Amino acid sequence: MTRSDVQTILNGIYPPELVGSMLTSYENAIKEYKMRHWQYFGNEIGQFIEVARRMVEYQLDGKYTLLADKLTIFSEKVLVAYEGHSSSIPEVYRIVIPRILYAMYCLRNKRGMIHKSHIDPNKMDASVLLGNTKWVLAEFFRQASTLSFEETEATIDSIMCRETSVIWDTGSALRILDTKMTAKDKVLCLLYIKDGQSASELQSNIEYKNTSNFRRILNALHNEKLIEFSNEKCMLSPIGIQKVEMLLGSY
Repeated sequence: MTRSDVQTILNGIYPPELVGSMLTSYENAIKEYKMRHWQYFGNEIGQFIEVARRMVEYQLDGKYTLLADKLTIFSEKVLVAYEGHSSSIPEVYRIVIPRILYAMYCLRNKRGMIHKSHIDPNKMDASVLLGNTKWVLAEFFRQASTLSFEETEATIDSIMCRETSVIWDTGSALRILDTKMTAKDKVLCLLYIKDGQSASELQSNIEYKNTSNFRRILNALHNEKLIEFSNEKCMLSPIGIQKVEMLLGSY
């Protein structure tokens, strides 16, 4: 996923200040997660929840609490109010997303990320929060998408993929930070993060100089059934996904 892919679609439905703020909190949360800064991660998740609530408000009422103003305390009463809106509004905005956000709010507040607790901030809780954050973002995107089914699914898959510190999204390119990783493994990892890249895009992302040799690498991956390489486009196969997840498990 690149930020611009998601931002363009969401800006078609939501106020740009909400979209920008949500994506910034999401990206910052991922950075803190990769650095294992669980408390700072919790701060970013809190901001994500607050922006997501405003996006729910916008769907329900056509207006939202300004970013400069405080939201009401998140409670069961708020959930009941959301659900009480017209049944013509999809349940995902009235019920599903609000309840996921409320569960995230409770986990963040009750497990040591914000207030002192018998439990210290930890990876287990952070992983649950990150997974829910990804789902909420992906669902907002899915509901707003005007792309084809295949394009929408590819973007959602890239949002939902496992986060790893070895892959860096610079905003304009994807980079593999392990300089000892083979070119074949680099290709697989990059397709795991963003499937359907062209041969030239992959070559640029891994900064491979020799085009002829690089195409031989892609053909070898195709012959091993790890990718589908046709019409200059590369897609990761199911066994390719398995291989990447085993590889990323070591980082």
